[in-house]
Amino acid sequence: MKRLMMALVVIAVVVIGGYFIYQQRQTAGKNVAATAVPDVNTLAINTGVAEVSAEGQLVPARFVALSFPATGEIIEIFVAEADKVQVGDPLVRLDTADQEIALQQAEAGLALAQANLAAAAAGQQEAAAGVAAADVNIRAAEVALALAQAPPTAEQVAVSEAAIALAQANITAAAGSQALALEGPSDGEVILAEAQIAAAEAAQKPVQDALGMATRFEAPQDSIDDITVQYNAAVANLQAAEAALAELSAGATAAERAAAANAVGAAQAQRDAAQAQLDLLLAGAQPEQIAVVQTAVARAIAAKTEAEIALQQAETAVTQAEAAVTQAEALAAAAQTALDERTLTAPFTGTVARLEVELGEVATTGVPVVTLADFSQWLVETTDLTELDVVAIANGYPVSVRLDALPGETWPGTVTDIARVASVVQGDVTYKVQISLADAHDQPLRWGMTAFVDIHTGDTQ
Repeated sequence: MKRLMMALVVIAVVVIGGYFIYQQRQTAGKNVAATAVPDVNTLAINTGVAEVSAEGQLVPARFVALSFPATGEIIEIFVAEADKVQVGDPLVRLDTADQEIALQQAEAGLALAQANLAAAAAGQQEAAAGVAAADVNIRAAEVALALAQAPPTAEQVAVSEAAIALAQANITAAAGSQALALEGPSDGEVILAEAQIAAAEAAQKPVQDALGMATRFEAPQDSIDDITVQYNAAVANLQAAEAALAELSAGATAAERAAAANAVGAAQAQRDAAQAQLDLLLAGAQPEQIAVVQTAVARAIAAKTEAEIALQQAETAVTQAEAAVTQAEALAAAAQTALDERTLTAPFTGTVARLEVELGEVATTGVPVVTLADFSQWLVETTDLTELDVVAIANGYPVSVRLDALPGETWPGTVTDIARVASVVQGDVTYKVQISLADAHDQPLRWGMTAFVDIHTGDTQ
């Protein structure tokens, strides 16, 4: 028991001590972050020396030695030494046959990946539409089930009863039509038909007499023909009136009596169907009917589950297709970069200071091919300023510059940068200092000329 208590005490001490150490480190970190670190190049100390002298070298304000990131045969050189170039101008080109083929293959792969993505997106839309349709089917099946289980409404009963009443009225109308067909013609209809025959005979008699007179007295043939046409029309009118009386006297035909009977039967069947519909409505849905509708609901739910699975698969396919497009884009971009890197271009406006290669040579990775410089501004970089002197100078200090190549001339300058890391030159710890040279545009200056600088610190003992 004592050992257990001791162990617990030790653990508690460790935990509490660790917490306090963590808090102290957090506070120290915050204090460090809150403390602003000054730029060392703005700091200098009084060493009692009014001037710091050093030797240096004249360099352009901006220069770069350009090389290819890959090996290849040089097939084009666009510039010569001393040529002026603008940003982006081509300088030297390597053979690009392999890179162009690789780019074409990458672009073809990208086009295929994009087509697959479009197809996958279309499949996803179709699957989403399938889920939406499945939702609609479920709601429709559930509504049908609710209607099957619910008792009939007063409106539904009223509609069925109205259908029965309409069917009964149709029976009455059909029976009346059948009775009329079976009764035969009335006395009035017979008298009217006989009167029409008498009128037709009366109209025929004068035309017949006129035709006889014209024939007997040999009237012109045109007159005889006209009277003959009128006579034939009168005869046809008489025959039609006689046929109408005969049909009326014969009564309804067998077909008409059958049609009337069928109309009555159809009206009765309509009434019986309406009554059966009302009876079913009042009786409510049978268990078998409800079971059928319930099965439809279950099938609709299962169909939605399948549609959701299809949608998930389609979404996965889209994700995979998008990843394939991203990969293909990266490959195409890499192929384009590899092709672009076969041509060196000017990173800034300047002058071709040195051209290291010729046509047909093989450029080696990392070996300089072209040196480009901006000679619009000159700098002096010191080569022997020691650690004893560097602490006395800072950015912005004025400088007097003299060149071996131009004795007797002095140019003003300004300290613009001091190296933060030392170089060991012949056993001495030195720091490279950059000095911007003013008013030197009209001088015959050359890269690499030896310079002597006097940096004015303004300090005295």
